[in-house]
Amino acid sequence: MAFQRIRIPRQVANLVGPVVRHPILARRYVDTDEVSGQLQFEILKREGCVPSHRVLEVGCGCLNAGRHVIGYLAADNYVGIDPNDWLVQTAMGEPEVEQVVTTKRARFLHVDTFDASPLGLQFDYVLSHSVLSHAAHWQLDQFLEAVGNVLAPEGRILASIYLAEGNACGSAPAPNLEDSHDEAWVYPGISRFKLRTVLDAADRHGLTAVTVPEYTEFITATRPRECHDWMRFTRTAGE
Repeated sequence: MAFQRIRIPRQVANLVGPVVRHPILARRYVDTDEVSGQLQFEILKREGCVPSHRVLEVGCGCLNAGRHVIGYLAADNYVGIDPNDWLVQTAMGEPEVEQVVTTKRARFLHVDTFDASPLGLQFDYVLSHSVLSHAAHWQLDQFLEAVGNVLAPEGRILASIYLAEGNACGSAPAPNLEDSHDEAWVYPGISRFKLRTVLDAADRHGLTAVTVPEYTEFITATRPRECHDWMRFTRTAGE
């Protein structure tokens, strides 16, 4: 599975459902907030995203970034993926979020494979924050294959990850600087990948990957705990 689902026993679902769906609890679950989402949105704009572009957000959660991205884009240009549909529904419980989602006709897929191909669309940008940082080792390939399949020819994938080498903004290196080799989704813990592992995986899927340390610096200036590495993936020339 790509993401961990919250499963509530049927006999208590009616009792805890209204509590679980509180916006504050939803944000605690994803461990980010609207400030973090605004910073992610700013990264997207720095990459050249304009309202006419189509954006896929993988791991849209409770729309901390999505609410900003959806409001910025033209109608029909946003798709969010998250298997935890209760997070999206919680966000939609806020009137201003429901209004922008409805007005801009945003769409959501509740799948655990990162796969938006059933929509038959190509995306100019894919944004994914704090997904690969919890992924099993095999899910790196699954992610890159799925989003690569729907990436427009000149499109860009922007994804946060924890590299095994660590970084100067607070991310500690992994033991022995090796991949964590997790077999399943890791949450609330984190998984790590060597830069070489990421570069090789990108190459297998016709993509070129580069680190973007300035985005880590930009985010940690406001959110010191969010010291993920950021990577940009584009189609390899000639692919």
